Amino acid sequence: MPKDGGLLCVMNDIAPACDWRDYEAWYQQDHVPDRLSIPGFLSARRYRRLHGPRAEFLTIYETATPQVLCSAPYLKRLAEPTDWTARIMAHFRTMSRSICRVSLDEGQAGAGGLLALIAHQAAPEVALESQLAATLAQPGVTRVRLWRADPSVTVPSPEEKLRPGGDASFATIMVVEGTNAEMIQAALQTANITDATSFYSLIYASPEKHLKESPA
Repeated sequence: MPKDGGLLCVMNDIAPACDWRDYEAWYQQDHVPDRLSIPGFLSARRYRRLHGPRAEFLTIYETATPQVLCSAPYLKRLAEPTDWTARIMAHFRTMSRSICRVSLDEGQAGAGGLLALIAHQAAPEVALESQLAATLAQPGVTRVRLWRADPSVTVPSPEEKLRPGGDASFATIMVVEGTNAEMIQAALQTANITDATSFYSLIYASPEKHLKESPA
């Protein structure tokens, strides 16, 4: 993903009363295809937490630019959710929705099966880019990314009213992808990154659209 591209990072739990089969069917049959049909949306990835303090589910949408996330087509979808979306959203808990600009994306193409995530609600006063880049030299690490909230395109979502408790957001999100959780953890420690880390396993990755298909 090129630097200064857009990124929507969603984390959520679901209520115990939610039908797991219905939740999965909605995501794969309704929600992801709907979002990827919006001009400028390039890809979607879904993860489930292995361990750590953040929510159980993580969904990442990459966009051609951050401005896609305040575009008229996207805002129209947010204002007109499907009936299925309205039903599922009532089961969302501890929801966070962060609209970001890509600050760093280095490493191999593709996706590591494991992802380590560190999220801050305030931007740390440290050189995160160089810290993260240092982990790439360690075994088991395939890709590192840093996303920073972009206030210029952060707009409230009309869907928030469907979700009990409202939406949180993060100012900075660090991601290290790789093939082995112990190796990723060791790489973070080598780079002096000691923040509380959540580990996620990849459960779905959409095909990626080429940037030229998206609006300038």
